[in-house]
Formats: sequence, C-alpha cells, structure tokens
Amino acid sequence: MGVPGNPFAALVAAVTLLQPLLTGLTRLAGRALPDLPRATLRGDARPAPGRTRLVPVHRRDHEVHLIEGAHPGYLGPAARADALAVLPPAWRNGMAVELVPL
Repeated sequence: MGVPGNPFAALVAAVTLLQPLLTGLTRLAGRALPDLPRATLRGDARPAPGRTRLVPVHRRDHEVHLIEGAHPGYLGPAARADALAVLPPAWRNGMAVELVPL
C-alpha cells in the first residue's frame, strides 16, 4: 500500500485504509466490521467546508479533547492521541463524533 509523503497523512492512511482492509479480511470469514465508538468532542477544531477531517484527540472522562498543534508534517500530537476524531463539515464544539482508535 502506498502512503502519502507527509507523516500525519501516512498515519491516517494506515489507520483508515490499511487497518480496515486487514480487518476486512476477517469479514470474508463471516465476521462483521466493528462500529466506531462515539464521544463528545471539545475544543477549537476548525471544520473544513465540504470535507471530513481527522484530528488527534485524547480521552478525558466521557469526552474527547482536541490535541493542539496537529498538522500534516508533524506526528507529535498524534503520538499523544488516544484516537482520531472524525470531524464532519458541520461539526460544532460539543457535538458527538466517531472515533478511530489508535
């Protein structure tokens, strides 16, 4: 599997494409893919109009909180993250999001 040239994009590609592909092989054996967990996201994330973003978050109590400083060429925030939050274009602070576990 080819991955993009920047580190964060490569991580996102591996977690969202490669991991489900490998898990999907078990689906051929009759097992369904698991549903993604959901949690309320707190923080100053900026949704992208017309696009879904994946942002690193950490769990605290029953919520997840945005880890600041994430950008395509830097893995520091992702290294501290528990999951990647799936941020839809219409997201607002305090809305529930799906989580891709890391």
